[in-house]
Amino acid sequence: MTRLHPAVKVITQQNDKFLIIKQKIPNGTVWDLPGGKVNFGESPYDTLIREVMEETCLSIKVIKPLGPFWFFRYDGDQIICSTFLCTADNYDVDLTKNPANEKIIEYKWVTKNEFLTDKYMVNDSLKKLFNLL
Repeated sequence: MTRLHPAVKVITQQNDKFLIIKQKIPNGTVWDLPGGKVNFGESPYDTLIREVMEETCLSIKVIKPLGPFWFFRYDGDQIICSTFLCTADNYDVDLTKNPANEKIIEYKWVTKNEFLTDKYMVNDSLKKLFNLL
């Protein structure tokens, strides 16, 4: 049975670049923005801060909400992401302290134009969101 999941994602700016992460998924790997599913009873802002800390060890400050994007996960579930523009207290990403044991294997700081290339397989709804930046 397919389901719908609410999630949050962050565009963390560092000058003209922002952070992306590469995760192992059952059918390969995917480049994505940091973030994750909203737990029942949890605010999207609390989820955002928790997920980014878990995945990257970065403490972030929310600048503003940017809007939604969505995708269908490898198992057919639909993910609806509320996306936020943020800054970090520092930019020293640490992928080794992931308490949720997510399979994050790499990170990069990329420009908007780099991210929107076919190399990162960005879907149309995320491209539309990035074109608002």
